[in-house]
Amino acid sequence: MSNHAWMTPEEAARIKQRNKVILYVSLPIGTVLLTALLTMLLH
Repeated sequence: MSNHAWMTPEEAARIKQRNKVILYVSLPIGTVLLTALLTMLLH
């Protein structure tokens, strides 16, 4: 019943990989948004 409470190493690695991809994708997007926001505030 509590089978979903623990993960196999494969699942943990897959989640870790996905988090890394999300980080690499969100960093440039966040930088662009931050730059746009600062540009609007300063002008």
